[in-house]
Amino acid sequence: MSLKILTIQFRKVAIASTVLMLAACNITESNKNEMAAAVPIAKTEIERNNIDRLDSNCYSKVVQRKNSIGSSADAAQQLALAKAATRCIENKSFYPQHPDSQNAMQLSALAVVNYIKAGETQLAEQSLTGFRKQFPKQDLLFADYTSFVDTAVALLKFQTLSAHELQTLNINSSLRTELKRQQYWLRN
Repeated sequence: MSLKILTIQFRKVAIASTVLMLAACNITESNKNEMAAAVPIAKTEIERNNIDRLDSNCYSKVVQRKNSIGSSADAAQQLALAKAATRCIENKSFYPQHPDSQNAMQLSALAVVNYIKAGETQLAEQSLTGFRKQFPKQDLLFADYTSFVDTAVALLKFQTLSAHELQTLNINSSLRTELKRQQYWLRN
């Protein structure tokens, strides 16, 4: 009889300890989830408060200058515009969800394009390398849905690109045709 009472009491203790263990596990898991949920919020708030924002005055001046000189600018104006665009974004970092990321990408692309127009291919290559480092795996699209990065690569490296490499770039078809024509005449 005493063995039966001990077995029943053992079961009660076993059940009670199991319930306590499960409750403790649930408390631990809920605390972990609460802490995990709180960390991104805190990080987001910190990032929001410590964001290195793009100077809106600098950005608007570059856009105004770009619109005023248009496509008829000489090399000196193109070079000055590229340098002004570069100054707006230098010493700043932009992550993909940064509120100014798109504008910063446009300024960087503007610098590359204007260095190319000014004939400063080394500065254009440096600026393109900077664009790729600052905005990895990101690109801008032109109105015809061609790639800015591919277009810049085609313009800067067209002499070293094979016909196949040129064909795989997402560039404007008339640019591709012109580059193929130039490659043909340079080799023949």
